[in-house]
This record gives sequence, C-alpha cells and structure tokens, in this order.
Amino acid sequence: MPLRARGAVLAASLLLFAAAPRASAATAPSPEPPPVPERGVVRQEYPVPSTLPPSNGSRTRRPHRVPPPLEEVVVFEDSLEGRPLDDEGGWTHRDASGEPTAWHIDSLLTCSQGNVWWCGRVDSSWVYDSNRAGYGNSWTHYLENSVRLDTIPAGTTARIGFRHRLDVEKNYDYVTVEVLDLGYGWLPLADFTGRVPTHSGCDTASVIIPDSIRVQYYADPENPLPVPFRFAFTSDIGYSSADGLYDGDGWYLDNISVTAGPQVRFLDDAEHGPGNWLPTVLPPVGDFFALANNVVTEDICTINRTNVWVDWDPVLQTLVPRLDNLLDTPAVDVERSDRVVVNFDVYRNLPLNGCYYYHLNYRYRNAGDDGWSDWIDPTRLIYYGATKDWARQKVVLPGASGKDSVQVQLGVKDYGPIYCGGTQSSSGISTFFDNIAIGITATTPPILVQRDLDLFQDTFETQAFWNDDNINTPLGDSAVVQVSVPRGYKSGFLHYRLNGGSFQAVPLTVSSPALSTFRYADLPAGNYPSNTKLDYYFAVTDSLDATTTLPAGALDDLDYFSMSVLPLKTPTNPVRSCFDSLASILFVNNFAGREPKPYIAEAMTALGYKFDTWNVKGPSSLIGNTPAGSTPGGIYHWPATQVNTLLQYQAIIWHSGNLSARPIRQEDQAMLQSWIQQPGADRNLWVIGDDVASALQFGDDYNGFLSFTMGGRWIRDLWENFPQDSLHPVVTGFGGSPTAGRYMHVDAGCPLIDDFDLIATSFSAAINGKVGLYLAYPNTFGAATRYATKYSGIGSDSARAVLMGFSFNNIEEGGERIQLMSGTMSDYFGIAPCYDPVAVEHDGPASVAPIPNRLYQNAPNPFNPETSIRYSVATPGQVRIRIFNAAGGLVRTLVDRAETAGPHAVRWDATDDAGRRLGSGVYFYAIETTSGFRAARKLVLLK
Repeated sequence: MPLRARGAVLAASLLLFAAAPRASAATAPSPEPPPVPERGVVRQEYPVPSTLPPSNGSRTRRPHRVPPPLEEVVVFEDSLEGRPLDDEGGWTHRDASGEPTAWHIDSLLTCSQGNVWWCGRVDSSWVYDSNRAGYGNSWTHYLENSVRLDTIPAGTTARIGFRHRLDVEKNYDYVTVEVLDLGYGWLPLADFTGRVPTHSGCDTASVIIPDSIRVQYYADPENPLPVPFRFAFTSDIGYSSADGLYDGDGWYLDNISVTAGPQVRFLDDAEHGPGNWLPTVLPPVGDFFALANNVVTEDICTINRTNVWVDWDPVLQTLVPRLDNLLDTPAVDVERSDRVVVNFDVYRNLPLNGCYYYHLNYRYRNAGDDGWSDWIDPTRLIYYGATKDWARQKVVLPGASGKDSVQVQLGVKDYGPIYCGGTQSSSGISTFFDNIAIGITATTPPILVQRDLDLFQDTFETQAFWNDDNINTPLGDSAVVQVSVPRGYKSGFLHYRLNGGSFQAVPLTVSSPALSTFRYADLPAGNYPSNTKLDYYFAVTDSLDATTTLPAGALDDLDYFSMSVLPLKTPTNPVRSCFDSLASILFVNNFAGREPKPYIAEAMTALGYKFDTWNVKGPSSLIGNTPAGSTPGGIYHWPATQVNTLLQYQAIIWHSGNLSARPIRQEDQAMLQSWIQQPGADRNLWVIGDDVASALQFGDDYNGFLSFTMGGRWIRDLWENFPQDSLHPVVTGFGGSPTAGRYMHVDAGCPLIDDFDLIATSFSAAINGKVGLYLAYPNTFGAATRYATKYSGIGSDSARAVLMGFSFNNIEEGGERIQLMSGTMSDYFGIAPCYDPVAVEHDGPASVAPIPNRLYQNAPNPFNPETSIRYSVATPGQVRIRIFNAAGGLVRTLVDRAETAGPHAVRWDATDDAGRRLGSGVYFYAIETTSGFRAARKLVLLK
C-alpha cells in the first residue's frame, strides 16, 4: 500500500525515510473523531475565554539574543570495547518477527450465526480497543485456495462471491480479493477500506474472474490446473487495535463461493474446518543481534575493527528475510533533566529499494512508578541509507525530560511486506551500531513548539466567526504555542502587524492549569476586511532574559508566519495591459508546510503573475479549512467561500503534493465544479498531486469530478510496472499540446510515497469537449491530461482543465518548473502575466538522461516458482541472457535476440532448456551485448 503523505527528509548526513506520522504512544482515541487531527498527532483542546486580553498597543522591543546551547553531559556511553563478545554489558535483544496466524475460523464475530473466517485476533493487552478484538500494525496476511474452472462453457462468467464485514482505518489499511496471473503475479480484482458496510451486519460482494486468467490454467487440455485465489489483508505501521489509535475488528468472511454461471464450483461456510485453505503463517525467524569485531565494510574513510552490534546471519553476513529484531540499552539514570538525547554511530548499507530499515524508540520511568511507559517513537521516522559509510546520528527524546530513567531501543526490520509488495533480496545488505551515548542538558533557553492547525488560516470571510473576529485558526479563535521554559517564564508575546505596518504585541496567556505549557493569543476584535495581510511571530523570554522566537528567524531573517483575508489588492501595470488590482489566479496550496519551498508560487512570481494564495493549515487533518469549508455540524466548522467570491479568478491551481488522505475533498470538488461552469469569462482549473486521481477513483469523487470536470481517468497508482525503481524518470511534453518539446526529470526517490498516478483521458470527456494527453511518462502513458469543453479559441468563454498525476514539487529542474507554468498559464489557459518576468531560465529543453546499460537484481529473490529479470541496453543490437548453475554450467538461455535501446524484462520459471524443473540452489544470470556490455548477478531458487 502506498504509503501516505509523508516524504523523505534530509537531516544531518542521514537520509530519513518518513513513514506516516504517528502518535508516539498508545493513546486512547477521542470518542468523537471530528475534527480529524493531523494523522499521528494527538489533538489537544485549548480553552479560549470569552473575553480575550486586549492588545497593549506597544511597539515591539528587540529581545536579547538566545545564548548558545548549554553543554550536554553524557550519563551513559558504551563503546562496546574492553570485554569479550559474549559479555553484552546489560544490553538485551529479542526477535519480534513471530506472529500468531491472523486468518482463522472463529465465532466471536459473525455475519448472522455460526463461524466465519476472521483476519484478526483477541489480545488482552489491547486495552484501548473496546472488545480487545481487532488487528495489529504492519500486518500482511493472506487466505489462499484454488478452484477448477477448466470445463466452463464459452461465454460463462466465473465469480468469487462472499459475505463480509470490514472495519479498518480508511485509506491506510485495506483488503483485496486477488487471483494469480501466471504472467504478472497476483492480480487484484477488488479492494475495500474503511467500514464495509457502514451499517450493522455484513455485506454481500462478488467479483468476476477475467477470462484472460482462466484460460491460462487450461492452456494444456490434458493437464488443466486449478485457479489460485486469495483474500489479502494489509495494515500499515500504525493506528490499529495494537496501539489503541483505531478501534476496528479487522475483516471477516462467510459463505465464500466460486460460481460459473449457475454452477457452484467452490463453497465454504466456515463450518467444516480449514479444508484446503492456506492462511499466512509467520513463525519467528530468530534473534540475530550480537557483538562482533573486525567487521569489513565499504567505508574507505572510516575503518572500524572494534566491537560493534551486528544483526545479520553470521554465515551469510547479510540481513534475513522477515527480520524484526530489537536491541535495548540498559536502564539509564537521566536525573529528571530538561533535555535528553541519544547519539550513536551507524553503518548504513540499507538501499531504499532493499526495504530493510532501522528505527529508534525509547521509554521512561520515574521512581515509584509501577513499570515502564510504552515504547515511544521520538521521530516517527524509519531510516535507510545506501551510502555505505559510518555516520553519527543524534535524536532528541522529548518525553524523557523530567524523568528518572530511560531505555533506548534500536530496531532493524524487513519492511518489504509493508512498503515493497513483499520481501526483497537481502543479499549484501547490512547495518551496524557502535558508540551509543545518552546525554542530558540541565537547563536550556525557552523552547517553542507549534502545530499548523494552531496557526491563523487564510480566508475570504470578512465577518467575525468563532468568536469576535474573522482571523482564526482551524481549531479556534486564537493562535496557540506550546512553551517549555526550564529557567522560569518571564514574559511571552504574539507580535503582529497588518499590511506591512508597525508590529504590535499581545501577551501570551496560559490556556488552563491542566495545560500550563500551552499559551494562546489573539488579535483585537473586529471584522477585518479583504486585502488584509497579517504577519506575526511568537517570542518568549525566560528569567535570565534569554528570548526564543518562533519562527526562529523572525528577528534576523524577517521570517514570519502569515495569513490573508482574501482577495488581496496589488499594483496594476498598464504597460502589460494589467489594469485590475485584483489577482486573476488563486493558488490553493493543499500541501502547505510539507514542502521545502512553495515551488508553484515561486514559478508564478518568476513569470510575473499576480495571484492570491490560500495555504491550508494541516492539510491532512480533514477539518475542512479549505476554500469550500467544512460540513456543518462538527465540533469545528470552517465557513465556506461563496462561488460568487471566486469569479474574479480566471484560474485556480489546486496542489496536493503527495498528500493521500483526501487530497481534494468533495466539498471543494463541488465548489470548483460550480465555479468552472459559471458564464461570463474563461475559467481554467489545474489540479496537481500524485494521489488525486487514485483518491477520486476510490470513493472521494463528487458528481463525476474526475471524468466530467477534469476529463481524466485513473489507470493505476504506479506509473511503471512493479517494482518501482525509476527514481528519476524523464517526463516529456505531449506532441500537439503546449508542453510539446519539454523534458523534465521528476524525482521519484521515495517509492511508495512518490507513487505517481498513471492517468488517461476519460471517455465521457471526449464526447463533451476536446481532450488529450499533456505530459507523458517514459512508457508513453499519461502523466497529465488536458480537457477543453469549449475550444473555439481563447476569449470564447472556454473552460479548460489540466490534471497532473505527480507533484509539481517533484520536477527537478527549476527552469522546467517555470516553463511548465508558462506553457500552462499563458499558452493553454491564455492568462497573461501582470509584471515583467524576473527569473525565467532558458527556453531550451532539459537534457535527457542517457539510457544506461544495466542488469537489475531479479525480483522476487529468493523465488519460487518464477522470477522476473529486468535489464536495459543503451544501444540497439543483439542481446543474450543466460542462466548458469553454481558450478558454471549453462542451464538455460533466456534471451538471444535483437533488442531496441531501452528497458526490457524477461521471466524465468526455474526450468532448463529442456523444460525440466531445476532444484533449489544458487544460480547466476549473465547478460552480454554486441556493444560489449557484460554483467552478472546471483539469484536463489527455494522450494
């Protein structure tokens, strides 16, 4: 499952792979879910008094500079030296890979009466689950069987039918019904997520087995084969019964049948035992953590022959499939200090596509406590790195402040079943740990922390709402900041200015005694008119007169938080026929706060466009603080923008980056549909995001928004065939479109996060207007589409839409971002810039990366019964790929033909040239071309 919204982060010299943000401890979910907090963030309630503190009207006094951070005191350090390898110095480690079989027959949950097949279990430790019955994190469990379909008359439809009930976290955990395609592996026929049905009881479902699958199994009439099918359950790394963040029962099935017309070929009502079903069985793979020395690495700069922690098979010296090992430090006294950090050395030979990553947790305890806290993930990140070097990593343990003792845990896990479609090859993959130290800091300057949801939100509303003004956050009337002041609180202010004027200061007020670290402030009451621009920052001073600001660069870099009451007015420019002070473009950034910089705004500024920006605070929260507002009746209700207010705009750009949770809500789809259909002017809509089309395809679509409004059609959630390993594909402009001749590299360096949608034009749009591709992936399939419902020329009240299946931010060349913006806004939408361009790069296309000569690792590996070998050749010519046994003997020639330049693939079914099945063992495959390219790799056949 794609991993949702999230991304890769570069910190220090270590590349952090960010999984879905998670709550750091098992916290009881709110009994009333709306509004949905940003996923992984436990929502706090901030009481706001009816009477707000008035502004003191004073000018801002420049605070004292923050002194340098105080020195850390190391309270635990273990270099692992000076002791034999069997003396682990109080460290403990264990294997966490074993799991109970999830699919089983049970009568606890039922569709009517009797037994069902249930993917779930009862666990008494799941104290936040209402019935202790549910499912865990990181589950991938299958229930497999097969059925004979070889004697079905031509034209007869085969179906898999079942009754079921599903209760899982929507859009993150999901289930599928699959059949085995002999050429391409398991083929999903249907998928479900969330609650099915939404009412009580079970739902009846059926899926058709394609004829193209059935015929594969009776191609040899003398030896027909049964067709394998299975039910697959997949959960991601958090929000389940196991961590108490989602109270769901999992998936249960009853009355499973396979029919061919009126004939019943298979029937199981779960009342007669397991039969021939094959549920996933996950026994423990073993604890491989151990001390070792003289470990050879590929780091030519650092040679570490001393003791280190390794976690590999000691014979093969590589990680083990399904590995999930945990390593705990001894308990460490941290003396109730203000700040606790852990530092350690790590050797990283963990390529992203290898799908073996490491992570870090900690737990704490105070004297007198009954036991330790739950394990807490301080960063909510998992880590990888293929640099094959030693690096020093530092992680702050925020919840350990003020505690007596902590323990730190390092873990190494095979995340392939979660993120990569199954375990990948572990050959040559490893990671080591050394020099672990825990440090404390006795006192620090003020520390300020804020969430996007607690900052003021852009709006078109000019009348007071929430309380007594129209400048509000998505959660209430006041901006909120969390303040930690170890040396004593002296003063704190919200400093603000309107429309570039002088800064004023409003004191920060404690929210409540129970939330003493949370402080709020608000602007004076009033109805702030449109064309109001607010800049603001927080500043807190401690008893030693040290001041910390948020943002940190508020004083030196003039870096402020901001919001606007839209629309804004900006200077006209008659020289360029720009006579209107209002902007012609609205940019809705539904990915605000998750990008290194707003590249869309940067490109429009460089081209001289006049535009308004609506930055959605906490875009994954689904509170509804977007232009269309939220649905009335919830705890929090953001007012909707009236369509008439938007009529000044010729174009609306909606950007969702790689956000996957409701990248464009149905309320916003309805608003945009109404806006683009209004008469009286050209209207142009550009929707961008690598999960927009897939979200619309699977339940989020309103009134045909994808097909009728955008003219698009979703094909699949991954632009290239699995496995996704084109990390920098070249996207090209489509001939005959305004992008023709453009070449741009697109960064897909975080697979399953940057899972670009493969899209096409919709059939219905072709009837109503002019449709076509706009951008294409290297496989020539659609990366973006264009749609014009009236196309007799600009100025004829046209309505045009562009749908892009990847994030604008992923375009690597700044010049290509600008050129794409120019081609779309000027050439296709017909909108002229208002100001002179300031940073347009050359018009020439970016150079296209040359096609490499490359032999890729086969997948899967190890394999049974077959595997795929991918390769690419730089020039056309004769290509030969052969398989050899461990003794060097030739067993199979897979390819011996002329190939065009580019990528190719071939499958091997573990047979020799005579068609005989080969035995388990190590084999080698080699490629040679007439151009002189030669390479070889190892593969493993297991039976």
